[in-house]
Amino acid sequence: MENKKKICDWIDDNKARAFDISDYLWENPELSMQEYKAVEKIIPMLQQEGFSVEKGAAGMPTAFIASWGSGKPVLAFSSEYDALPGLSQKKDSTVHDPVVPMAPGHGCGHNLMAAGGILAAAALKNFMEEEGLRGTIKVFGTPAEELCIGKPFMAKAGCFEGVDAFIDWHPNHLNRAAACDTNAYFNVKYHFSGKSSHGNAPWEGRSSLDGAMLMGHAIEMLREHIRPGSEASPTTLNYAFPDVGNSFPNVVPAKTIIWCVGRMKNAELAADVLRRLNACAEGCAQATGTTVEREVITATHDLIPNLRLGSLIEENLRYVGAPDYSEEDQAAAKAIQREMGAAETGYSGEILKTVLGSQPVTDSSEYSWYAPIAFLNVALSPSEDAGWHSWTSAKFAGSQVGKRVLETVGKTLALTGYDLLTKPEILREAKDELKERLGGKVYETLLPDDAKPDLSTNKDIMDKFKK
Repeated sequence: MENKKKICDWIDDNKARAFDISDYLWENPELSMQEYKAVEKIIPMLQQEGFSVEKGAAGMPTAFIASWGSGKPVLAFSSEYDALPGLSQKKDSTVHDPVVPMAPGHGCGHNLMAAGGILAAAALKNFMEEEGLRGTIKVFGTPAEELCIGKPFMAKAGCFEGVDAFIDWHPNHLNRAAACDTNAYFNVKYHFSGKSSHGNAPWEGRSSLDGAMLMGHAIEMLREHIRPGSEASPTTLNYAFPDVGNSFPNVVPAKTIIWCVGRMKNAELAADVLRRLNACAEGCAQATGTTVEREVITATHDLIPNLRLGSLIEENLRYVGAPDYSEEDQAAAKAIQREMGAAETGYSGEILKTVLGSQPVTDSSEYSWYAPIAFLNVALSPSEDAGWHSWTSAKFAGSQVGKRVLETVGKTLALTGYDLLTKPEILREAKDELKERLGGKVYETLLPDDAKPDLSTNKDIMDKFKK
């Protein structure tokens, strides 16, 4: 325990730098793929700690890979930093009170996630350096988690190969080891092209809208024939028409987009449904005399949970303890719950036992196919009904609660890395579990060969709020 105390003491002495990163990102929120200020703030701390940094990983300007050390094991931490649209919120207010109306805000706590993995990685690196321990630490800077873009494209580029274990986390309303599976996910647009004509001579044209609408009807028929998921991880297939061509009814439209998002039980089902969606698109284009092109924005696998690393996370979380919420934190939490019409419970501080469960889609699922993943949740929000992806969680992410969460996370993740470094039998057991859960399956990207990340995503929105 002396070594664990030494690591925690280092974090106590150095956490202010992580708080500075978190505060800066909270005050300068950037949407997915536009996190330029974030990486400019994050990378210098890693470099100061002796990490070499590869910028622009997988062709994404806001992705990076930081590395320190040599040899095995290779332990990887994660850093996410994208905000959400329209969630600007003053950190000291318990009612909806935006800093800038309709501006982005950190309603998922990624300002904390940006710093948490880095704080843990730096603490472990300093201990290894002091003790002369061999091993490699990596930090993956992954943009656009909210759109599940960063990690799938980094996986496609081979960035995660050679890692022995991933140590990751996400804010939550619970304190626990999240040994949870997730759905696989895809996000794809179908661009129908036809031929414009006057509405009084529609036989001269070919309606792209007809093709897209027919595909919408085909999706309604397809839904019935997709294997169902569970209430915790439901199989869903949604679509919308973000661009339906010209706005006048007396012009046959030549361009229409149908946008499809699917959440499937596993990667095999996602791949199957994508193939069937492609067939629907081609058939509907043929039926309407139009053409169609597919744009795959992203696609992720299901997450492979690891109970062995879950139990290790729980052990270290209990050693560190849940965040030490103050009376002021509790009062703010209850005020938020009251505002949201929820029970005024405040933060419980309870640490849950590790059980196998399910959680929403995350692109951290890509990590879990390469190596066992230890995944931590720490309560940033006091309860599930207090709001998530909302102004309420943006408030907590910028407040003192966020700093208490960040401290707990840094220590828990760093101690988990220490155990994996010094107790190789744990890593062997975790790898055996992963092998069993995969059952012979290997990672194969769900992205087509020609897929490229959309680097202009959200640029138009961010341009409106540039300081």
